[in-house]
Amino acid sequence: MTKVNFIHIPKNAGTSIEEYCNNSQKLSYNGHDAKISSLDNQMIIIRDPYSRFCSAVKYAIENYSNSEKIRKIINAGLKTPSQWAEVWGDKSHKYHNLIIDEVTNHEHKIDSVKIPLKWTYTPQHYWINENKLKYVVPFDDMETYLVHRFGGKVPNNNVSTNRRRYKLSKRAKDFLKKMYKKDFEFIEKYSNFQVSTWYLDSNVCDY
Repeated sequence: MTKVNFIHIPKNAGTSIEEYCNNSQKLSYNGHDAKISSLDNQMIIIRDPYSRFCSAVKYAIENYSNSEKIRKIINAGLKTPSQWAEVWGDKSHKYHNLIIDEVTNHEHKIDSVKIPLKWTYTPQHYWINENKLKYVVPFDDMETYLVHRFGGKVPNNNVSTNRRRYKLSKRAKDFLKKMYKKDFEFIEKYSNFQVSTWYLDSNVCDY
């Protein structure tokens, strides 16, 4: 039986799915730098871009608050995803370069190609090769979808104990809608996969 190649898009529950793949004879795990140009029978988890960005910011603040880059951002009073998005989208803002310095990539690659942004901020479409893509799994319905399709039990790894809801301002949403335009278009195209549209209609990010 030909295995399905799971492509781990950062902030899309990939840590849980890695363990799930390791316990499955039907799935093969491929990390962030996956060879998406050549792997056949690919599967991805697609997530609402607003929620994914909130998760990326939260991850940076919670896990790298001692780093110089994140410490400068926090000391500047930028502690929410909405603030990050607003400043990122405003080139004239005095702290714009702090956010640019954080999101800019220096070493990450996808399919051996260096990308402009760090993995966690890179649009999901960079990992999408529709010519090789077989399964599109909605993030919100991930466990139900995978268990129904492949069986077993999906682990609940890497879940934060500090769950919060952050309200995204209109300016933040407008910037993120442009920044992740192709991701939103992909979700719309594959709406028959029952990808939740709750975040698309709301100002709130819950992660």
